[in-house]
Amino acid sequence: MNLIYQIIIRLYGAIIYLASPFSLKARQWLNGRKNLEDCLPDGTKHNVIWFHCASLGEYMQAKPLIRALKERHIEHKILLTFFSPSGYLNAGKNEYVDYKAYLPLDTPANAHRFLERTKPKIALFIKSELWPNFFKKMHHNTIPIYVVSAIFKSQNYLFKFYGKWHLRILKGVSHFFVQDDESKTLLNKKGIHQVTLSGDNRYDKVFEDSIQSKEIPYIKSFKGSRPLIVAGSTYKIDSKMLINISNRMPKVKFILAPHEIKLCDDLKKYGLLYSQANNDNIKNHSILIIDKIGILSQLYQYANLSYIGGAFGKGLHNILEAIAFGSYVLFGPKFHNYEEAKEVIRKGIGQSIKNEDDLEKVIKQLIENKHNKNDALDFISERKGANKIIVNTINY
Repeated sequence: MNLIYQIIIRLYGAIIYLASPFSLKARQWLNGRKNLEDCLPDGTKHNVIWFHCASLGEYMQAKPLIRALKERHIEHKILLTFFSPSGYLNAGKNEYVDYKAYLPLDTPANAHRFLERTKPKIALFIKSELWPNFFKKMHHNTIPIYVVSAIFKSQNYLFKFYGKWHLRILKGVSHFFVQDDESKTLLNKKGIHQVTLSGDNRYDKVFEDSIQSKEIPYIKSFKGSRPLIVAGSTYKIDSKMLINISNRMPKVKFILAPHEIKLCDDLKKYGLLYSQANNDNIKNHSILIIDKIGILSQLYQYANLSYIGGAFGKGLHNILEAIAFGSYVLFGPKFHNYEEAKEVIRKGIGQSIKNEDDLEKVIKQLIENKHNKNDALDFISERKGANKIIVNTINY
């Protein structure tokens, strides 16, 4: 199976290369890895702590942990790597990050060159980033590896006969910090006992954001005295439903923050783009379309009710950002792989909707019968604390 993996990973690189003339993301993926060594710290001159994230969501989850370790080791350099362009290009500046780079393709040669250059003292991989060639090389070089906020399911290929080779490599991980009991039990059954049930450190991040809230220009003027629905990470299907509902509910204000900025071009005929807003024109619109990255999480502080996109398609986006501000949350039908979504339904602070009619009905009910914000705030507060467990357990 190891040989098959080596072939697959090289085929993946070849496919990216062949797609690059036709795909912007493929070109970004390739171009970002050119002259990679220039973006990396020299491990012979600096003590390096390495964080790796798949994309933007994992990075946002890791930010409090990055800060905590940087504050503990001020003299160390923090190296942050991403696999996807969406993470690297949208991460923004972080005073605690000294170097930012793409992770090269997971081949033995790339792992060797990368680690010879950076020589990290420890490496932290967020959630499900489990690259076997890098892990094998780090274990060989006695570099401690920590997998943070991981979650494992029995159907994962690691627990099938064809995943045994990868599971053997993961036994060299210094410590796993997992989100739930099932993950801990699955690893323990396979002989991996260096596991701590820490919970999900996304709760720490959203709690921190909520207590350090920042005012977003024009939003108070937009909302006025009307109820406000904030819809985050929407796609075409979500956006169209909400626009239709807005036409039938003129006394309710709607903010749409599409998952991809390019969708704003299609939506701008239905409302006002945030980039074109001012205190005068914003009052005359019922729909505000957010064509700016980095402000979504703070928009939820103004919401009477929040809708989170993705669950009519590939997967539900982050519902915790809205809940941290006390908002009730709505989302589509494909939520069953997300434990936090199932929990908020059980707690009565969110629900799944099936279609446009269902969504409109629920919005009307929730506007007429306000929910108790404290239930949502307590939900977050009771689950935070993972970062403290992680930092205290890491022996460095």
